Amino acid sequence: MSDGLGKIHDVAEELGRSAGAIASLTVLGAERQVPAHVHANPYLSLHVLGDYRERDDGGEAFIGGPAAMFFPAGSAHDMTIGPQGLATVIIEFDAGRLHETVGPAATGVRRWIGGEVGRRASRLARTWLSGAAADRRFAMTEAFLRSALHAGPHRPPPRWLEELDAWISETGGAPRTDRLARQCGVSRHWLARAYREWRGEGLGQALRRRRVAAAAILLESPQWRLADIAAEMGFCDQSHMNRAFKRLLGRTPDAIRAARLGLAAPHGRQHRA
Repeated sequence: MSDGLGKIHDVAEELGRSAGAIASLTVLGAERQVPAHVHANPYLSLHVLGDYRERDDGGEAFIGGPAAMFFPAGSAHDMTIGPQGLATVIIEFDAGRLHETVGPAATGVRRWIGGEVGRRASRLARTWLSGAAADRRFAMTEAFLRSALHAGPHRPPPRWLEELDAWISETGGAPRTDRLARQCGVSRHWLARAYREWRGEGLGQALRRRRVAAAAILLESPQWRLADIAAEMGFCDQSHMNRAFKRLLGRTPDAIRAARLGLAAPHGRQHRA
C-alpha cells in the first residue's frame, strides 16, 4: 500500500476500506480557501453537496452539481469553497492496485461535469453513502472509473445553462422554466430535458440538492429546530426534508446534526495536504 494512503484531508467519516483503496466522506467549510497542495496517491472525487472552484493542471473549473474528478498521484490543485460548503466522497487508491484494476489510462487530471458521466457519478456517491457492502462499492467504483476514463472530453456549457444555474443559486426558488424557455425560444419540455442532459440531474433535483445543502448548514446551529429548518428551506414539512436527506446523503437530518460536519465553518479544521 502506498505511503500516506488514508490520510486524505478533511475526512468526516470513513466509508470503506480495502487492500488497495480507502473511501471517505470529506467536508470543507463555506468560503474556505484551500491552498495549492499535492496528494501522494491517485484519487477519485464524487460531488455530493455545495460548490467550489477548482484550479489544477487541467485549468480552472466550477463544480456545483453531479460531477467526478480524477487526480493522478503527484498532481497539484487548489480550491475555493462556495457559501454552502462542500461535501464529497473521495476514493483514494494505491497506485499499483489502481493500475491493475483500471489500467494505464488513469493518467492526467480528468473532470466529468454533468452529462451522463456526472449522473453516474452522483449515483455512485449515493451508493457510497448508502452503507452497502464495501467490496461491492469498490468494484462499482473501479468499473465507473474504467468507463469514465474512456468518455469524450467535457464540453463547455451553453450560456442559457449558466444563466439558469445562476438563477437557482441566487434565489433558491423553484426554477421558472416557462419564462426561461420563452427567453431561449424553446419549449419548457425541451429546456427541462436539455438541462438534465447537460447537468446530469433534473431541475427539481438541483433545487432539492441546494435545499439539503442549506438545511445541513442550519443543522449546525442548535437553536434551529428541525421543523423550523424544513419550513425555512421550503420543504413541505419535516418528513419531506427527512426523505430528501435520506435520498441524497443516506442519513437523516438528526444524524447529520450529530455528525457536526462543519459545512458552515469558514475556518474549520486545519488543512493537511
